[in-house]
Amino acid sequence: MPSIDFFNFFRIGLGWVVTIYATIITLQSLWSWYVWLAGPDKYISLLRRYVILHSLRLRIAKFGLDVLICVLLTVAFFILWHAHHVMEDLRYRVQMASHVPAQIKSR
Repeated sequence: MPSIDFFNFFRIGLGWVVTIYATIITLQSLWSWYVWLAGPDKYISLLRRYVILHSLRLRIAKFGLDVLICVLLTVAFFILWHAHHVMEDLRYRVQMASHVPAQIKSR
């Protein structure tokens, strides 16, 4: 009887759905901001210049700490992801070793 872990199917499926959903929502939001800031109104033009000015004056020291935290969290995610694959491989090897006939195990 094959060992099927339905939690893995659920986890992978949920990961795909959430990733696609977050990407679509982010792109829709960025597009709506672009359309709104591209307006010809005088006050929208003033706001557009204000946003551009503040993005150019952004302090790297303040922003850099947030970027560093994001990078460290990404590294921690990949370490956990690698550990998950190592544990999955170990589980598979133990499962396959339990199906080995007794004469081969004794060697």
